[in-house]
Amino acid sequence: MGARGIVRFVRFLSGNPATAIGLTIVVLLVLMAAFAPEIAPYGANDNTGRMLAAPSWEHLFGTNVQGRDLFSRVVLGSRASLGVAFPSVALALAIGLPIGMLTGFIGGAFDSLFIRLFDIIFALPTILFAIALVAYLGPSTRNLILTIAVLYIPRVAMVARSPTLSVKTREFVLASRMFGASMPWILRRHILPNIAGPILIEASLLLSTALLTEAALSFLGLGIQPPNPSWGADLGKGREFMELGAYQVMFPGLMIMVAVLGFNLLGDGLRDYFDPRNQQGPKK
Repeated sequence: MGARGIVRFVRFLSGNPATAIGLTIVVLLVLMAAFAPEIAPYGANDNTGRMLAAPSWEHLFGTNVQGRDLFSRVVLGSRASLGVAFPSVALALAIGLPIGMLTGFIGGAFDSLFIRLFDIIFALPTILFAIALVAYLGPSTRNLILTIAVLYIPRVAMVARSPTLSVKTREFVLASRMFGASMPWILRRHILPNIAGPILIEASLLLSTALLTEAALSFLGLGIQPPNPSWGADLGKGREFMELGAYQVMFPGLMIMVAVLGFNLLGDGLRDYFDPRNQQGPKK
């Protein structure tokens, strides 16, 4: 994105407060994860000597049954949650994007084969498929990233395939093929830049669902393993002590909600920004 693109996007944000809020939330979450050790007043597993303490100035979010500061665990847990969401979506993009462009560009039996395969995967209940896969691979951060990536590869491929079918029939692509340009060159120079908008939108929305999937699996004990901090794992552990203090689940749950809201607002805003009918969006 050049200087004109940045100016255009800033103007778009000025007229779309929901998108600006979403972008602000995402930036703050990334900064919190990046500087988590400096922000957290305690270590994730430090015993403060006060078990199930209510929120106070000393412990903003209270403490859990082990006497660990919940504010520190929420802040440090952002590294685990975002550290799973971003790599899993990046891996899904790295694999699904080339598959989607190839199926759309080549077409024919090659396209039909992958469409049938994707239909089978889409027919499976997402959370049950994730539970089965991570249970087979074993609970660990690496396997959690692989599991979520496998879930989202078909979605990325289908999102990349649809605009590729349209772009490959345009004059500049046909001219490149007529002059003997190779398929990798056409995909890289012509197809990818023209489908970047839908891919960015899908990536933002996938980050929100990846956060939810990580939280759900960690909640069930199949994701980030104790005593490592994770919003989903802390939510699952706090559920056992809700009657003694709702704050045990309230703050991890709020962080999940705010993070998902931020990525969804940003994704919806990017959809409006790249809409051809939006005069403030990128020009053709």
